[in-house]
Amino acid sequence: MVIIPARDEGPRVGAVVRACRVALPGVPVVVVENASTDDTVHAARAAGAEVIHSAPGYAIATRVGFVHARDRGADWVVTLDADGQHPPDAVPRLLAALAHADLAIGSRFLGNPGYPIPVARRAAIHVLGVWASILSRQRLRDVTSGMRALRRPVFESFADDYPPDVADANVLVRAVRRGWRVTEVPVSMNARAGGDSQHGGLDGAAFALRMAVYTAREALRGAQPDAGYRRDSMK
Repeated sequence: MVIIPARDEGPRVGAVVRACRVALPGVPVVVVENASTDDTVHAARAAGAEVIHSAPGYAIATRVGFVHARDRGADWVVTLDADGQHPPDAVPRLLAALAHADLAIGSRFLGNPGYPIPVARRAAIHVLGVWASILSRQRLRDVTSGMRALRRPVFESFADDYPPDVADANVLVRAVRRGWRVTEVPVSMNARAGGDSQHGGLDGAAFALRMAVYTAREALRGAQPDAGYRRDSMK
């Protein structure tokens, strides 16, 4: 199942949904609309997505998507942003990685990122990646990428317990410390097709600082292996 959190992405979400349906024929595409004031719902439905709703917030919408996938019996979930940055035709590569991993990240920093990333933003992501790597004891690079593939044990656990505020590097630290296998897959992404990013400007600096704090808190929780986890093959 493809989960796309979307808020005020009416001009963009339809194209993302249509690209998903081409790249992954027959796979359910679910848009989690969270407090939009534009035509996001209409655009998503017109493109062929199922639309569900959540309270405002990207992390909240993502968790609602995980709950929906769990209740529908999905074997895997891929999360994509609704702004056109994540190329759906790269999703099969993430799914292939789940043959040997539990969570696969679409990474801009293992090859050609696909678009010029502003220097300040690249530096902030790098610092967060180093911080998350130290805390998780695993090299992590693109820690703010929202393009991720998750096997059922992972998204089921997140459906029960997911950070409600921000969920990027901290979630990856949690995953590693629970014993899940986390990997990164090179993906060339697109520049945002419009709208506002939570990672830009002064808001981006505040986000990075909060993320560093939340990531440290995940490490302080200590390793918490998932008692019900089995490393079986992906269905």
